[in-house]
Amino acid sequence: MANQTAGFGFRQAPTVGSTPATGGQAEYKIKSGLGVGIFQNNPVSQQHTSGDDGYLQDAAAATMDDGIAGGSGWSTGTSNIQPIVGVFNGAFYINSSTKKPTFANHVLAGTTFGTDYNTGSSDGIGLVNDNPMQEYTCKADAAVTQANLLNTFNPTDGATVGTSTNGQSTVKLDITGTAATSQFRIVRTANDPANNDNTAANSNVIVQVSPAASISN
Repeated sequence: MANQTAGFGFRQAPTVGSTPATGGQAEYKIKSGLGVGIFQNNPVSQQHTSGDDGYLQDAAAATMDDGIAGGSGWSTGTSNIQPIVGVFNGAFYINSSTKKPTFANHVLAGTTFGTDYNTGSSDGIGLVNDNPMQEYTCKADAAVTQANLLNTFNPTDGATVGTSTNGQSTVKLDITGTAATSQFRIVRTANDPANNDNTAANSNVIVQVSPAASISN
């Protein structure tokens, strides 16, 4: 059976040791009016060079919100690069038009937040799966060989890294560009009958955030 082709980012698998994932997530601030949107199942880091230091950004974007290369060009060797916090799973903010509390699985570029009258802040809150022991299922953009296991790779990028239709990531793992400074390490292939042809593009693999790229290391 041919592999399914659509990218979906990084979905939670079990944690290390095949322990079921709790789905736990922590809260990180998002700046109102992001220049680059954040999509569900994409890796995220914190901004550093744009004056919005510490705010969450989508690390799968070719150019991240702080102006540093992300996506396939992301590298721990880049000046001012910030490590990967985890994988984005949604946001909470005050809708600037309706003034109502809003939960969403993504934040589009240019979305402005209203003021939370309980806190006086116009920041949004990003929900991030940041367990350093979490494993993820993702789709490889090329064939995966035994030699690729334990190598590290970045997510693909392009004109968009998600869809505004449902807020989901559309990225895959960029198998053509391995480097020790990349975001994710392949640990094994996924046991998925519909996507297990590793000799062809678009098979599913299991990855972890690389220790060298993780905020927890």
